[in-house]
Amino acid sequence: MRRKKHKHTRRSVSFYKVNYGFREPFKVLLDGNFLHATLAANMPHLQELLSRLLGGEVKLFTTPCISKELKALGADFAATAATARQQQLHKCEHSPPQPPSDCLLTAVTGGNKQHWWVATQDKALQAQLASMQAVPVLFASVNGLHLADPPEQAKAAIAAGHAAAQALPRHELASEPLRDLAELRPKDESWKKFRRKKVKGPNPLAVRKKQGKQQQQQAAAGAAAAAAAAAAGEGDAKAAAKRKRKKHKEQQQQQQQQQLSGAG
Repeated sequence: MRRKKHKHTRRSVSFYKVNYGFREPFKVLLDGNFLHATLAANMPHLQELLSRLLGGEVKLFTTPCISKELKALGADFAATAATARQQQLHKCEHSPPQPPSDCLLTAVTGGNKQHWWVATQDKALQAQLASMQAVPVLFASVNGLHLADPPEQAKAAIAAGHAAAQALPRHELASEPLRDLAELRPKDESWKKFRRKKVKGPNPLAVRKKQGKQQQQQAAAGAAAAAAAAAAGEGDAKAAAKRKRKKHKEQQQQQQQQQLSGAG
């Protein structure tokens, strides 16, 4: 299954930068098995690939212990040994040389103060590094290079640190106002009631039956009749007003005639 790595990688890089102070250029310790896996997968340009993965400038390192192990493995690892010699050398000062896994663990022991990113294919070493809080792990697969998600214990430790930083100091908790408030707070919180969401019925408009053609025709006929009745009522009102004006005019004419006859 192809890893959706872009968003997860950005979040992981940000996690290490914000909480543990990782800064560019990122220093990456390359294990021999990681170098061999990337060469076998035709990924020779590690500088560019890792820079693109982590979103910043990187510097690649190996150790004398890793170089000596690759050289001792013979002709099958000659190309890998040559690639290791091209990287910068982190002097581990192990005498005699130690296994690469022990060498890498020594480099990050004590809180990984030098902010190493460790690139390895060794599952056992990856599990050991995951038990540490500030050691990001890189690995290769058929889909490219990947950054492992931060371990859960590291996330829990950071969350606990944030909660402790936001908590009130002891001298404030011991103050009289807060002490009185703690005494007033009920110890038994069984009185709290939580409202449960009620099951709502279906939308009445959604469950309404569709009207048949006959019902639609009847509704249209009713609307037409109502419109006709309204128009007829309006016409009757206009006729009544016209008759009233005509009657009033006739009454005025009769009054004028009476006034003229009385004057004669």
